[in-house]
Amino acid sequence: MEKLLRILKSSLFLLVLIMPWLNQLKAQEKETEFTLGGYINYLPSYLEFERSNEIDFQKNQLIHNRLNIRGYIKDNFSIGLELRNRILFDEGEFNDDNGYFDLSHYYINNSKFKIHSMIDRMWLKYQKEKIEISIGRQRVNWGINTIWNSNDLFNAYNFIDFDYIERPGSDVVRFQYSGDDLSSIDVVYKPSTVEESSVIAALYKINKMGYDFQFLIADYYNDIALGGGWAGNIKNAGFKGEITYFISDESSENNSTSLSTSIDYSFTNGLYILGSHLYNSNGYSNPQQFELGAITQDVLSPKNLMPSKNSYLIQASAFITPAINTSFTFLYGQGINFFFFSPNITYDISSSLDASIIGQFFYMNNDSDQPTVPIWPEANNTISRINGYYARLKWSF
Repeated sequence: MEKLLRILKSSLFLLVLIMPWLNQLKAQEKETEFTLGGYINYLPSYLEFERSNEIDFQKNQLIHNRLNIRGYIKDNFSIGLELRNRILFDEGEFNDDNGYFDLSHYYINNSKFKIHSMIDRMWLKYQKEKIEISIGRQRVNWGINTIWNSNDLFNAYNFIDFDYIERPGSDVVRFQYSGDDLSSIDVVYKPSTVEESSVIAALYKINKMGYDFQFLIADYYNDIALGGGWAGNIKNAGFKGEITYFISDESSENNSTSLSTSIDYSFTNGLYILGSHLYNSNGYSNPQQFELGAITQDVLSPKNLMPSKNSYLIQASAFITPAINTSFTFLYGQGINFFFFSPNITYDISSSLDASIIGQFFYMNNDSDQPTVPIWPEANNTISRINGYYARLKWSF
């Protein structure tokens, strides 16, 4: 197995080299059973970290390439391979591959320069009539809400990471059955190299009274997870929600609840507004219990989608012209006094090329009247503000 992994890792760079040839084949042979897509991002960034009235700086330049390869074998089989290749200049780190197999590889890993590749998807799928069976690294999307997904047991993600819209994949075996009445059953098994850490879960979907409902049950690590979700409309406004209750195998004191709801509305003038709330029973209620520097971590859990017990978000977007879109996001974490604001403007230069300017501003007031002992020993030296400035040029093919 180790030899196979080394071969897979070594082949990543080769695939990058043959990409132009594959793209040419795609254009010339419309009848080919293989397709190729993807994009290349150039993302320079500048970050400021403020602690104890001192400001630290971090800057880097990221080149992010994604290759999406599909193959269709006869009528019932298909394969997928998606590669995430990144080059980082200056400071910064890449997250580890947390799958069953480590399918990532550093070609160069210096303090000021890194080249990293990862197999983000790799699956084999069989499909016939109402049945679909797949195995491998794939995206299992059980979420309904736009921002926070309490039902998404396999691929919880950090929405602050705007450069990873695909979300991470999971190494699973999956069975899906689609009924005649807009109902479906989805059963997923996720193995683990750690004893008693495998996950098996089932999701049932049905449409009733104009709403899409779903219900789930799972043996989720050290918990039994029970949950459900809905998506529909209240007049012309969208109304969605998800809830999952985690019953601990160890103690009832460790039971927890994640509840997310949202309402969104599109105006006739093109303005779109979304409001969302997240309740996390595992969240903190005191600012001295949380360190702001941890907010940008990418590895999350549906049991802990945000650090605060109650989080409130407002998002709005509108087109200034057909080619220019603007948006802003405001987030408040109640109890820990956390604020997040993100403006964004995107210009579609052509059908395959766009440019964006993005700001991300984090602030947390560490003052508290509650006599709670800080869990961070150096609470007086923790980060109180982060300002992030990004520019992005994206070419899709």
